[in-house]
Amino acid sequence: MTDFELNWDSVAPLFAAIAGEDRTYTPHEGSGNADATVLAIATGDVPQPPRLPEGGGISEAPLGEYDVVELTIWGRPAAQGRIAFGDGIAAIGGFGFAADDADGRLGAAVVSALAEEAFLEGAEWLVTIVEGDSAQTPPFLAEGWAEAGKLSVG
Repeated sequence: MTDFELNWDSVAPLFAAIAGEDRTYTPHEGSGNADATVLAIATGDVPQPPRLPEGGGISEAPLGEYDVVELTIWGRPAAQGRIAFGDGIAAIGGFGFAADDADGRLGAAVVSALAEEAFLEGAEWLVTIVEGDSAQTPPFLAEGWAEAGKLSVG
């Protein structure tokens, strides 16, 4: 992975757009535990195409400040994620699961679909936030993602 340098002023509005809540983050200063971690990956490093479960389908919809990707299984919602676009970067988050995703397969398919959309929009990087430290990364974000910064709830 090429070095990614986090510019908080560029990505903070993207995270605010996809968050759907009033929580605000600021860069974590000093030592001690951070409240959240920013992870980054080059868009082209996300496995493609999305590996869908049997009966799976992907749909995308623009919703103002962000787009939504939804994975359905036999026509029923199973997982979703959000994406907001900046200059050469896209922030993803707002992951939700209506079906069990203990092994991360559904989340990985959603992330893959989000990465494809980011690539088509010209984004070279994907970033996301995980609560706590990078050891708490969900299985669908484990492979290829690297820690790009620490955050505090502000």
